[in-house]
Amino acid sequence: RHPRAYPSHPPASLSRTTSRHATMSASLPGRFWLPAGGGGRGRRGTKTPSGGKSSGTGTDGGVRTRLNLRSTITVAVAGSVGAGAAAASASHGQQFARRALLAGAAAIAPALAAAQPAFAKKAASSSVGGNGGRGSSAPVPQPVTKVDLAGRRLVAIGDVHGDFMQTMKALELAKVMDTSGHWVGGSTVLVQVGDILDRGDSELAIMRKFRALAKEAKEAGGDVITINGNHEIMNVLGDFRYATKGAYAEDARYVEKQHAKLVATEGAENVLPLPTAPEGKDPEAFAGISARRSLFLPGGEMALKMATNPTVLQVGDTVFAHAGITSDHVEYGFERLNNEVAAWMAGKTSSPPKHVLEEKGVVWTRDYGGADAGANAGAEQAACRRLSAALEATGAARLVVGHTPQAKGINSGCGGKVWRTDVGVSRGIYGSAPQVIEIVGGKVRVLA
Repeated sequence: RHPRAYPSHPPASLSRTTSRHATMSASLPGRFWLPAGGGGRGRRGTKTPSGGKSSGTGTDGGVRTRLNLRSTITVAVAGSVGAGAAAASASHGQQFARRALLAGAAAIAPALAAAQPAFAKKAASSSVGGNGGRGSSAPVPQPVTKVDLAGRRLVAIGDVHGDFMQTMKALELAKVMDTSGHWVGGSTVLVQVGDILDRGDSELAIMRKFRALAKEAKEAGGDVITINGNHEIMNVLGDFRYATKGAYAEDARYVEKQHAKLVATEGAENVLPLPTAPEGKDPEAFAGISARRSLFLPGGEMALKMATNPTVLQVGDTVFAHAGITSDHVEYGFERLNNEVAAWMAGKTSSPPKHVLEEKGVVWTRDYGGADAGANAGAEQAACRRLSAALEATGAARLVVGHTPQAKGINSGCGGKVWRTDVGVSRGIYGSAPQVIEIVGGKVRVLA
């Protein structure tokens, strides 16, 4: 499979990104230092906008915490990934090796969640992009969990990973958007199954387009709903390893534009300055990572927008989850799970529910990914039994997922009880031609 199709195991240090963008994090000061809220220079003795001083590196206890945090996370994930690699080596099987790699990938999420308070920015309320950490004053959104289909047409679009042009093609293919970018879907319910973020350069543009379409659809009696995938969870956790250089640039442009608007309305003397890069560091790279943290960490502007999205959704007799569900998730409660993810993204709680961190969680499991996830017949049969029990408990007929790119296009498993929508449309994955699912009157068909 394409090497970028799945999140790989964590690198040796979380201060590194994927090799393609290693220069982004390498240009940051210190070893794992990231700009604090409001943007002090982070050098010894330099005043921050709040009037305090930042010692940068060396003896400061806070800096030791940041360095120790990196070591803690690295150790936590290295053990799991190492175990997976050892098992893969012992088996000498390509399929099992892939499964071991996938298992190691999810290990980073709990480690990041446990350590996340150390990431939290203490930004003033006037900072651009929101708090990007704890203490957001915004109310906690209440994501939708159930939608009554009421005979309407239902359309599902898989992972788009930052590829704006491919996303637009998928929307046109689904017959919900015209060539001018406006909603033409009438009462159609459109669900995007997560992973708008990472691997592509136009994440904010795609998020903005879905919000605009949602507003137009509502006026026409339709609905547009985006659910959270593992890459949305990863970014709120502060794991930016799959963000591209173009995405960092998009973040920086957005924050700079918002900052300029704030200065124009409030006056420069009343607005904290944007962080500036320390001497010898790449200003462009520094601006990008600073902007991304302010936008996507809990309480940040984009984190708050994603907090309005469900993580599990039921539309009529169809359940949507980025990776999958089990009876445990049904028993826990979809509404409870959605509300707890929203509270965490809004900066009201310190960590999300375990169901979005576990390897078998709703945004991580590969159990329903079929052959492209390396599943053999026995494993798939066992997964189908678990899915049948979960669907029976919800009264649903089918589950629609993304998460695992399907090299041969959209397909189904478990006798039509699971439909796999991720065809790797993003040029950060396969760059495949878009495909979408249409469900009308309980009948599923693939539009290609």
